[in-house]
Amino acid sequence: MMNQIKIGAFISECRKAKGWTQSQLAEKLEITDKAISKWETGRSMPDLSLFMPLCTLLDVTLNELFAGECIAEEKLKEKADEVLMDVIANWLGHDKWESKESDTTSENVLEVENVSKLYETENNSVLAVNDVSFQVPHGSFVGIMGASGSGKTTLLNLIATIDKPTYGTIRISGQNIVDIPDEATAEFRRRHLGFVFQEYNLLETLTIYENIALALTIKEVSKESIRPTIQSLSEKLDISAILDKFPYEVSGGQRQRCACARAIVVNPDIILADEPTGALDSHAARQLLDTLAMLCREYSATILMVTHDVMAASYCDRILFMKDGEIKAALNREQENKQTFFTDILKKIEWIEGESHDVLEIVNP
Repeated sequence: MMNQIKIGAFISECRKAKGWTQSQLAEKLEITDKAISKWETGRSMPDLSLFMPLCTLLDVTLNELFAGECIAEEKLKEKADEVLMDVIANWLGHDKWESKESDTTSENVLEVENVSKLYETENNSVLAVNDVSFQVPHGSFVGIMGASGSGKTTLLNLIATIDKPTYGTIRISGQNIVDIPDEATAEFRRRHLGFVFQEYNLLETLTIYENIALALTIKEVSKESIRPTIQSLSEKLDISAILDKFPYEVSGGQRQRCACARAIVVNPDIILADEPTGALDSHAARQLLDTLAMLCREYSATILMVTHDVMAASYCDRILFMKDGEIKAALNREQENKQTFFTDILKKIEWIEGESHDVLEIVNP
């Protein structure tokens, strides 16, 4: 494991070499002196968001910071691999695979067949999605990974009925959504889809309770059933204490768990999550991902998540890798824990890209 005392001593040494006091370094990072003191004595580690600014200020690489020492160039690759494994263990914990009670012949909730999306203008055309096919079984947690411009968000919009494919078929619970008239797509989304967005998309003038209740009201659930349904679900998602608060009064992580409650409470055929951890810090992101995994495990929810974050992807059962509008590879978690699956995802990305990456670049591109 990473040696916090060694890392703290290294931070202290680098700070002193710059001629700075703890207060001066704290001021540059816009944090408290107490936080610097805790780092340097090994009582805590910097938050993920501070790693790169700290490295820049101290003129060290991320690998050197995690190793707690300066690394000679000839030892860089060896040390980088050791550091990566330590980072994985610290961020993801030491979970064991939790098997789901599912039928291996489970029906597919989502079936995408030979789907393409061509955008044409007067001067040129762009093939954003190119002949994509895959299935998502009931109760599974599937991720789609890819860099910006890979086509993953376009594909999610096609599945969400926000846009229509140029070619191909998309079936949700057996219904070909490509054939749904434009005027009927909003009703289809309300009845069959749940959404978790990066920016929450909660109504600021409604309380957390009212945001969740609105989804049930739109689906014409009886008034008598709404409160006990919300109370039960909010306890599972650890938001029961904030139900009477407004979205602007709670943290980003709490808002996103409210969005999860709103998505699952109407029992949709599938939940579509678009970069759901993108606006969260590392702690809140882990809480949200644990929540999504719990919804699959305990509520038999089916989730399709678009992400570029390897940590988020490691919570999935299966990953589809997109590049240039195509699915280049797929990876199943099988019986692996998150740490092993995390490293498998990194290897697959490196194979697809044909190049190696810095630890934080690939974890948080």
